[in-house]
Amino acid sequence: KKRKMDTSSREQERNEEHDEEEEEEEEEATTNEATTTNNETIIPQNDPNKNKKCKGNPSGITRLFLGNLPFSVDEDSLETFLQPAALTHIKWITDKETGKFYGSAFVEMRNSKDAAIVVVDKNGTNLMDRPIKANYAPSRPGDVWPPKSKVWTAGKQRSAGGSGVKAMSPKPEGCTKLFIGNLSYDIDDEGITKFFGNVDAEIKAVRWISHKDTGDFKGVGFVEFWNTEACEKAATLNGKTLLGRPIRIDWDASNVN
Repeated sequence: KKRKMDTSSREQERNEEHDEEEEEEEEEATTNEATTTNNETIIPQNDPNKNKKCKGNPSGITRLFLGNLPFSVDEDSLETFLQPAALTHIKWITDKETGKFYGSAFVEMRNSKDAAIVVVDKNGTNLMDRPIKANYAPSRPGDVWPPKSKVWTAGKQRSAGGSGVKAMSPKPEGCTKLFIGNLSYDIDDEGITKFFGNVDAEIKAVRWISHKDTGDFKGVGFVEFWNTEACEKAATLNGKTLLGRPIRIDWDASNVN
């Protein structure tokens, strides 16, 4: 897809793009005591059978990366979607500064067999009309995983997901740049230009955000306008449908002096 309008430097992109793996070091130590959820005993992390090698998971990995998640996903909907596999921990990936949900998460599965079910059977299947991506993601040496809490948010401590239109943060004075999220993978420069053109908001630049390692589009980006008036007009489209998805919009203050 044509996602090529980009007037920002690589250094600026690296500063704004969230590095999920670096935030692993911020988590607290987890206990190895068994817990229960939905009346089912969760295998403790040090159980010898938890990481047993199995078909589809020859390394016995139980930590997964889930991508392209819908912005309305929450713990209950994700757990239901992954059944019959069971997860024990969720780490929602959000922007470190703004707390905006990136549409991705790390999860710890009950055991290696459940992890294999997700990677083999759930990868590419639709959750709320979005084909999710599921890959094995073993933690690095020295990382503390899983987190102490069952549900943990990387970045600001807040819940990911939920339903309805997200309220925008207070508008910074002179702001000319917006964060846009929950985008279709079919979005491109032409599509986003026409979308904001519906309210006479002329775009100056667009930057699409991709995963650092894979290059996969994250479903989010930043749009800059020629003046703050155009930016305000564009913001009125928060929650409006674009290519079948309610677009998420918020102010971005990174270019405000």
